[in-house]
Amino acid sequence: MKAFFLTILVLYLAANAYVAVRIYQLIPTNLLIRVIVIGILVLGFVSLLVFFRFGESMPIRTAGFFYQFGTSWMIAFLYIFILFLFVDIFKIINYFTHIIDRGSVREIFHHNTLTSVIGFGFVALILFFGNLQYHNKKRSHITIKTDKIEKPIRIVGVSDFHLGYTISKKELSKWIGMINTEKPDLVIIGGDLLDNQLRPVLHHSLDTELKKIKAPMGVYACTGNHEYISGIKNSIDFYRRAQITLLRDSVIHINGLTIIGRDDQSHKNRKSLPEITNGIDKQNFSILLNHQPYNLNETVLESIDFQFSGHTHRGQVFPASLIADKVFELSQGYLQKGNTHFYVSSGLGIWGGKFRIGTRSEYLVLDLVN
Repeated sequence: MKAFFLTILVLYLAANAYVAVRIYQLIPTNLLIRVIVIGILVLGFVSLLVFFRFGESMPIRTAGFFYQFGTSWMIAFLYIFILFLFVDIFKIINYFTHIIDRGSVREIFHHNTLTSVIGFGFVALILFFGNLQYHNKKRSHITIKTDKIEKPIRIVGVSDFHLGYTISKKELSKWIGMINTEKPDLVIIGGDLLDNQLRPVLHHSLDTELKKIKAPMGVYACTGNHEYISGIKNSIDFYRRAQITLLRDSVIHINGLTIIGRDDQSHKNRKSLPEITNGIDKQNFSILLNHQPYNLNETVLESIDFQFSGHTHRGQVFPASLIADKVFELSQGYLQKGNTHFYVSSGLGIWGGKFRIGTRSEYLVLDLVN
């Protein structure tokens, strides 16, 4: 595992060095511009390193700045990297095909103010519209007909809030308003309610906002990997304070429904699904909360009626979304396999920078009808 993270760090360093050299070659020779640009590059690279090393000991606002700037920079950096990669590919092709005179190519991409403004302006526009897209939450709706319930039940499914340095109390309040507007009988949370550290969550008393969710049949959740990152013991305590029933390899029965919550696979000794479901009443409509949507066939074999998951964010931004689509059988959306219905949410919240590019933040409204 250490070797993996070391490899990632080396690759990230190399990519930053590549981008830094290309930016230095592109921007005008004006000293002030160079100082500003180099300052942004350095701050962007070190922000997350500073946050993860010193974040717990910093004032909350300072830690929040480093976290938000660092995670936003990663997304901006991705598109700047892609931009320069395409430029260099074009240069290689042009070297052999002579589409444009080499002198003209050098003039366009060497200390050129207009090219700099166009290139970085294009990236800024992508981020601007990505931020608008993030705030434009999608209401996804599905209806499942079943004879296992006596009367219709409305369920709102949400996942991946990532409460922490990024999500404010005001924003969380808006989300809860959206949930309550649906008048759900039941609310289910597919993990990663929390982000990396509990300190800002406790400081802003976000548990008091979560207690405002109105669902007569209750609010139920499973753990995500970030509950373990932020410390599972304190995460469990936060769920309790927020009056959310956390199901860790456990089952609860309510009004003809069987709700099953799997502990996240971050817990290496979690129970197998057959162990958890052994002896449950198959006459009840069963809902499985499983944060990471791997091994969907296992759920089908256990005759679960509906599984709700999160985790993927569907990559959050393009082209990471293409990778997520390859890694997961279902990276986002609805799927039926046999008699089992699946929904993987891309998440109501976000990890890091508030950008959705080629993906959507969403919540699910599930109507069970007979």
